[in-house]
Amino acid sequence: MLAPTAGGKTEAAIFPILSRILTENPRPVAALYVCPIRALLNSQEERLQSYARMVGLEVFKWHGDVSDSRKQRFRASPAHVLMTTPESLEVMMISARTDTRELFQDLSAVLIDEVHAFAGDDRGAHLAALLERLSQLCNRDIQRIGLSATVGNPHVIGEWLQGSSQRSFLLVDPPKPLAKRDLRIDFCADLGAAALGISQLARHKKSLVFVESRSKAEQVAHALSGSGVEVFIHHSSVSRTDRTLAEEQFACGQNTAIVCTATMELGIDVGDLDQVIQVDAPGSVASFLQRLGRTGRRENARANCTFFCLSPESLLQSMAIVRLAERGWVEEVRPASQALHVLAHQVIALTLQEGGISRHRLFGWVNAAFPFSSVRSEHLQELVDTMVAREILYEADGLLSLGARGEKLYGKRSFFELYAVFTAPSIMRVQHGKEDVGYLQAMFVAMHDFTEGPLCIRLSGRAWEVGQIDWSRGILHVRPAEHGRVPSWLGQPGALSTHLCQAMMEVLLSSDDREGRWLTRASVLEVTELRECYRGLLEAGTAPLEERPDGIVWHTFAGGGVNRLLAVGLERSCGKKWTAGNLSLRCKDAVLTAARAAVEALAGHDWEQVATGAARGMARGTVSKFQPCLPADAENRLLAERLLDLPGTLRFLGGIQIGGARLSVGPSETGLAGFPPPARGGRWGEGPS
Repeated sequence: MLAPTAGGKTEAAIFPILSRILTENPRPVAALYVCPIRALLNSQEERLQSYARMVGLEVFKWHGDVSDSRKQRFRASPAHVLMTTPESLEVMMISARTDTRELFQDLSAVLIDEVHAFAGDDRGAHLAALLERLSQLCNRDIQRIGLSATVGNPHVIGEWLQGSSQRSFLLVDPPKPLAKRDLRIDFCADLGAAALGISQLARHKKSLVFVESRSKAEQVAHALSGSGVEVFIHHSSVSRTDRTLAEEQFACGQNTAIVCTATMELGIDVGDLDQVIQVDAPGSVASFLQRLGRTGRRENARANCTFFCLSPESLLQSMAIVRLAERGWVEEVRPASQALHVLAHQVIALTLQEGGISRHRLFGWVNAAFPFSSVRSEHLQELVDTMVAREILYEADGLLSLGARGEKLYGKRSFFELYAVFTAPSIMRVQHGKEDVGYLQAMFVAMHDFTEGPLCIRLSGRAWEVGQIDWSRGILHVRPAEHGRVPSWLGQPGALSTHLCQAMMEVLLSSDDREGRWLTRASVLEVTELRECYRGLLEAGTAPLEERPDGIVWHTFAGGGVNRLLAVGLERSCGKKWTAGNLSLRCKDAVLTAARAAVEALAGHDWEQVATGAARGMARGTVSKFQPCLPADAENRLLAERLLDLPGTLRFLGGIQIGGARLSVGPSETGLAGFPPPARGGRWGEGPS
């Protein structure tokens, strides 16, 4: 079901479900409402509760912050509608305290909000597997309903959601009125200038100020201090108490701004919002549309967003995103079809759920889930053999259970490591007295040289000095300070898509009649200068090599995943080091003739071999906590898929000209590591080309 933010999707889905419950009188739980984040559950709870109580039904919210006593009362007297997250649902299914067969025996519908936020990642693969396990427990074809405001390929999302269901697919996509948007793109010399512009815009209004990292959120919040606007901060490393306080006080204020990352993107209700402000550019059109959709909900109000760009690249990116959005284009979500690392997670979960399980019964529980649709039975057997050999699983009398190493890797803290599919670096809790301030990565703390003085940080918008460090419990005790440095949070570097980068090239090659409505004078001057710099160099359908005093630049505009793989191929061709960005690759030591020869030699590479060989060397830490479960070939494939873009590289090389000649690179006919290529097209023949 597709409709704009605040367009009534939830009501359109929940009212028929409540009506069916009243008509058929099933035993609770009759319906599940699944959200990607706890905050969205909290935001929706009162709304769903009011609808249910109108007709004499109850709704219960279950996640990690809900007390054990409330959960126990729910077990004794369940509600007809249960709100939860995939991780909490997993907890229920493997816990001996909850009889899930009894609890879900009449379950008939699962409603998934913000379905686009699930379909393309590991948490979505986990959810798809859980839906299959629920169907097995209930022995029923459960109706599956997905809600989204922004997705470019809804039929593929439908196939991902369908799994084993034999129900016919229906896309509910009512006509949408022509979007009325007020958009403005400003270029600023530095963060101080941007903060001044933000504060002038935000006075006496309610604003969300989006940034692209936790570090930037702390910097912007600090820059806005003393601006005359009440500023809050909201990101994943701020304590839950502070995030909730920010949401509550912001909802009541009229001269307030929340500086936030994507944590505020998914429609959490913070009252009547006046405007969205974006520092630099989001990473995708879908993200921009989600943020823009937070505004314009009042009658006669228009959706609006103001960009404050701090670099020429973010200015180009912002202009490209606005252009694509105005054309009605949004990224397609491409679900994985061979998520073997998530299958390893499900194997462990099933051994716990069933109290031991035969390896021959494993696949029957989850094989219909889309994320495993390209995994053959021999791959599962190899996976189980590997996990047994590494003592992650133990096999005796024909039954699999958690092994000694599995207990160490995934059994600590009451199996918390098993509940969450995604991986996060080790974190430390920051406390002032008994109050939580937020979280830091342990590596950031360990890298500080305490002989040079105390560690002073900025977190949750305030400055703190670190006092006692309890490494065994992962706790930092802090006290207020006058100044502090912004922490760094490690993560995978952001890679832009090829489509977005090509749109950035288009901005450089041609102007748009509507630019005058979007751009400030400073932005016009900057983009005019950028276009002049690239004049005579860029041409549509080409990727020119440029010789500079400091080396060679290859202007690909191909995106981070493609350029990383191209860099490895170039290094194989010429033996020189190439550095990849989103728009170009650079080599300090090459000359133009050698660089051209290296590029032309790319057509002769075995790119599948290049990708699998390169990924492990490029990896920083792990991309999944279940990598220790994987056979070597499967781990190579996972790393290659996460860090590189093999299909995009082949398309790029097959479509560009170098020196007037077009490179000839054939498409891949097989997958990596012996797997078949990902499934293409939907069950209804309308998948991506």
